[in-house]
Amino acid sequence: MAEPLRENEPTVPENLRDIKVRSSADVPTYDTYPAEAPRGIDWQDRQERWRAYDPHNPNPKLNETAEKIGSAVGDMVNRAQEARRRFGSMKQDVRQSSGSKLEAITQRAKDKWSSTTEAAQRRIEDWKRSASRSAEDARDALVQRTREARVKTRAYVNENPHHVILAIAGAAFALGITARIWRSQRD
Repeated sequence: MAEPLRENEPTVPENLRDIKVRSSADVPTYDTYPAEAPRGIDWQDRQERWRAYDPHNPNPKLNETAEKIGSAVGDMVNRAQEARRRFGSMKQDVRQSSGSKLEAITQRAKDKWSSTTEAAQRRIEDWKRSASRSAEDARDALVQRTREARVKTRAYVNENPHHVILAIAGAAFALGITARIWRSQRD
């Protein structure tokens, strides 16, 4: 006895010829392609050709083609190896030349640094000497002016002793009054 059908279950017709095939323009069918229909493959002919192949006497055209391909591949491998060797030697040359250039630049920098430091030390020594001369000249000038002032003061005191005594007394009087006023304001 057959089971009852459910609502969404697809039905399979008993005879496959009763199936209607749907087609769409979006899905091409292979029988409408513009190419000719495929020929039947003759398997017996292929098998005979394979059996007829003698590995000791291969096809000369195939052999020639294989030799050309092998030569081309070998040539490309040789070129790649030569390029790698050249690149390696160029890399080594660059390393050596960059090393020597770096040493040359380092030496030039050291030379410049030493010449610059020597020049700076010479300038500092020159500045020290000129500053020491200037200080010595200033000290000599101060000593000279002090001597001149002392000589002039002694000469004035010897010529005008009364004026000096009155000036000292006036200064002492003014100092005393100032001290008295300052003290009275603090108390």
